[in-house]
Amino acid sequence: MGLRYDVVGDIAIINRPSENGEIADARKIIEINKKIKVVLCKSGSVKGEFRLPNFRKVLGEDRTTTIHHENGCSIYVDLASVHFSPRLIRERTLIANDVKSDEIVLNMFGGLGSFSIEIAKLRTHVTIFNVDINPESIRLCLRNIILNHQRGKIIAVLADAKEVTQNLFHQKMDRILLPLPIKSKQYLNLALSKLKQGGIIHYYDFIYSSKNESPIKKAFTEIIGIIKNNTIIKTDGRIVKSVAPRCYLVSIKLLKR
Repeated sequence: MGLRYDVVGDIAIINRPSENGEIADARKIIEINKKIKVVLCKSGSVKGEFRLPNFRKVLGEDRTTTIHHENGCSIYVDLASVHFSPRLIRERTLIANDVKSDEIVLNMFGGLGSFSIEIAKLRTHVTIFNVDINPESIRLCLRNIILNHQRGKIIAVLADAKEVTQNLFHQKMDRILLPLPIKSKQYLNLALSKLKQGGIIHYYDFIYSSKNESPIKKAFTEIIGIIKNNTIIKTDGRIVKSVAPRCYLVSIKLLKR
C-alpha cells in the first residue's frame, strides 16, 4: 500500500499507514512538503453526535488547528472539533459558481462555513444562512466570516436544522444545500417545502450500487421515492468520490418545478 494522506493547511492527515509504518510515513511527508508542521493519523471510525473522526499525533506540533487556503478563501479549522474535508474543494467551487447574485441560500448543515464562505466571496448581494447544531462549528464559522471579511452576507445559526427550518424560516429560499450525506434523505422533503418554485437543492448522499448500476440513476430513483410527487427535475448529477468498494458519494442538483 502506498503513502496516502490529505493536507489541511499545514497539517497532513495519514488515512492509512503504508507498509513502512506511520512514523516513516510522517517523516517522508515532512521531507516532501516543507510547509507541513503537524502529521496526524486517523484512528478508528467517526464517533459521537457530530460524527467526528479520531486522530492521533504522529509527528510535529501538538495541535489540531490550522488555517486552510483554497479558492481564495482562508478557513480556520479545528480537526478535533469539526468535520472538514479538503477533498471537497471542487464541490465548493462548483456550488459557488452556480449561485447567482441576490440569492437567499440555506445551508442546512453548514459546519464551519466552508461552502458558505466560498459562495459569499464569489457573489455579491447574497444572504446565506449557515445552520449547524455543533457549537464549535458555529464558533469557527463566525471566526471565518470575520477572517474572510464577509460580515453581512452570512448568518451563522446554532440550531438543529429541522427545528430552525420548520419554525424560523418563513420566507422561501432560492437555494438549499444538503451537504451531510447521512441526513440528506430525512431532510429532503422539509428542504423542498422551503424552496421557491424554480429554486435549487444540492443533495448529497452515499450510494451503494451494483457492478453495472449507475450510482446517479439509483440516487435519483431513491429521491423520487422519498418525495413521491412530480415537483422536481434532476438537472445534474455526478460522483464526487468513491468511499468504499461500490459505495460512492454523489451530488444531485434538483430543480423545483
